[in-house]
Amino acid sequence: MDIWTILQLLGIIVRALGALVFGIGVGWFTLQASEWNKGHWQFAVAAYLGLLGTFALIGHWISGAGTLGGFGLGAGLALLIWGMRGRSSAGDAGSGEAARTVMK
Repeated sequence: MDIWTILQLLGIIVRALGALVFGIGVGWFTLQASEWNKGHWQFAVAAYLGLLGTFALIGHWISGAGTLGGFGLGAGLALLIWGMRGRSSAGDAGSGEAARTVMK
């Protein structure tokens, strides 16, 4: 094993981690873009289509499955984490309102 093999392996790992971080950012932006414009559903559709388009472009032009896998994991985790966090806080507020109404 020479130095070039080690550097290639390090490059593959760094590329996958970079795609993971980029995927988290894109997933977060997609959720925020759909929440900013509640009344304009076209903007939310465009944000999700942009996310899917990024998947297609990475899958077509970037070599290495680690990059696409890292991006997919990052975007999926961001959508799950921030998507569930938004629902749980909204659900807690709703249950609190119901409890206050019952107690009155």
